[in-house]
Amino acid sequence: MKPKKKAVKSDLSPYESLKALYFSGKVKPSLNKLLIEIEKDPNNIELSLLACDCLCRTKDFESLYSLADKCIRIDKNNAEGFYYKGLALHGTKGKEQDALKNFNEALALDPENVKYLQDKANTHFLLYTDYHLPLNFAEKHRVKGEESLLKIIALIEGKATPDFNDFLIIGNVSLVIKKNMDAKKYYLRAVQSFEEAEVIDQNKNVYKDIIKAQKACLKVIEQNTDFE
Repeated sequence: MKPKKKAVKSDLSPYESLKALYFSGKVKPSLNKLLIEIEKDPNNIELSLLACDCLCRTKDFESLYSLADKCIRIDKNNAEGFYYKGLALHGTKGKEQDALKNFNEALALDPENVKYLQDKANTHFLLYTDYHLPLNFAEKHRVKGEESLLKIIALIEGKATPDFNDFLIIGNVSLVIKKNMDAKKYYLRAVQSFEEAEVIDQNKNVYKDIIKAQKACLKVIEQNTDFE
């Protein structure tokens, strides 16, 4: 009879362990386990913010709103709570203006966060295409959206060592401003940067986003001859 193997006790904290599970691409299993851990430790903001990231991917905006609001109550100086609350509102029809208020709160705390700027721009453009808005208000949203995009480009191009998250975001921006070949270049760099990153930093959920964006970019290029 073979001797039973002893269980190896992990030195990782619950947060580190669940972050690794989430980074492996297992969103729903991560979320289920996170919610259990949050019940045990309701004021652990790291666990709650990681759960917010999971909820973004499952598009459960109602739960995301509640949890993000709780994160703000735990620490009103943590920009991520306002950011996730903004995302929840962005995903709720008619709440775009409230989403912008929360993105602005997040940016007041972390003004050079390109992820926050990207979603703020997305919300401005969403309002720009809202036919219920008077033209002058819609135009203001277009201008503010473009300002955010230009700031993203300047911030990322000014970084000494952009990572795969940065290349994904600047690729997305390039696609929005119709610099399709630049977008293709940045998505390729995002893949390369991901492959070169430390394993602990390789978020496979973001990698899926990169591949999805890359495929969408190639379709746009095929449909539209880019003369740049």
